[in-house]
Amino acid sequence: MGTIKYLEYNNLYLEEINNFINESMHKFINRPYKIRQDVANIEEHYIKNGGNFWVAIDTNFNKIVGTIGLEKRENIGIVKRFYVQEEYQNRKIGTNLYQILEKYCRETDIKILYLTCGNVLEKAHRFYFNNGYEQIDKMEIDMHVGENDDSFKKVL
Repeated sequence: MGTIKYLEYNNLYLEEINNFINESMHKFINRPYKIRQDVANIEEHYIKNGGNFWVAIDTNFNKIVGTIGLEKRENIGIVKRFYVQEEYQNRKIGTNLYQILEKYCRETDIKILYLTCGNVLEKAHRFYFNNGYEQIDKMEIDMHVGENDDSFKKVL
């Protein structure tokens, strides 16, 4: 493993981000490969509305090994597309990506974070609980929740 660089989104990695997220969603929660509209247009979906999107890149291989996105709705944030490649897990990459996102939230006056997570992702659930999230029975805002997803909330 080389040095891991954490970068805010730029158009250089758009195709790689799409491929990484599709592969991650298929591998971790068996979702089909398809064009995901938010990922196909990160600038419009995340950046333009005051959110952001970050990637972790292994500099030895110049490849994406992690992503996290923040959709912003006034003072509410929705954590999306949070994945770390399996062989890079347990190396603080997810923690670093998440800390970058949370710092950005505090700087941009986001007060509450929401997210959904596949109910089979036990390690992800532990990560969220360890970072102050509570599991909620029903999503309190209008957003897509998959059939096999659990919902989480954190007050900052």
